[in-house]
Amino acid sequence: MNEETFGLLHANHYDLLHPAKDYTAEVGQLRDLFDREGPVESVVDLGCGTGRHLDLLAAEGFRVLGVDRSESMVDQATKRLARHGDRAEVTQADVIRFASPRRFDAAIMMFSLLGYQVSNVDTLAALSAARRQLRPGGLLAFDLLDAAEVIGSAPPPDGLAVLDDGPDRLLCAHSTSVNLDDQVLDLRLRMWLLREDEVVDRADELHRIRLFGEAELALLLRAAGFEPVGSAAQAGVRRDSSRDWFRVVWARRIEYGGDHGGH
Repeated sequence: MNEETFGLLHANHYDLLHPAKDYTAEVGQLRDLFDREGPVESVVDLGCGTGRHLDLLAAEGFRVLGVDRSESMVDQATKRLARHGDRAEVTQADVIRFASPRRFDAAIMMFSLLGYQVSNVDTLAALSAARRQLRPGGLLAFDLLDAAEVIGSAPPPDGLAVLDDGPDRLLCAHSTSVNLDDQVLDLRLRMWLLREDEVVDRADELHRIRLFGEAELALLLRAAGFEPVGSAAQAGVRRDSSRDWFRVVWARRIEYGGDHGGH
């Protein structure tokens, strides 16, 4: 049994497991943000997954680079982005340690990537990694779970999804709980891959996602070299009771005396 978060079973079926995610609406929101706060011509996606955001951004004319640690997801993203030629690239790397020789107009971290950095140390490391990729004055945009919204409402009900994947069938049981002591949402995923009614693979994953309050997030952003600019409810329609939990936040890289691109 694979217990790694975003293990191979999850990575190989990532798009199948997340059919309700409205990439078109999310990228539309990002494009509008870039138009208002730009100019933005180049975008790096830290934790790009299978490249769905990048595919739509590249189709809008942006030059894009995706970074992800999962070999399977990078392979899927590379195939998806091939139609854009040299306007789109993908590389396999740990996003916290990654450092491109290029500097980008904007960096994005989507699908709660920042929230997976549960401690302040890890959150600052992720924000600093994003800052390294940006030109002076560049934009950072990311989504997160809003602590006030999550704490003030009930979590989505537990459920079981049965998904067809060619001759195979993927079963995914999911449950959600809020851990106030640790300030995280715990999402448990149990997955079984069936082939002719025989279980050929299974995984049990616990996704711990940090809940951010407005004031603490502003402090973390400034500590990492960003000035908070704004936030808004994340675009897109969700099919469960967590619709209002998600926000998009954007910030601008600020400079320090003697700052030449590092932090």
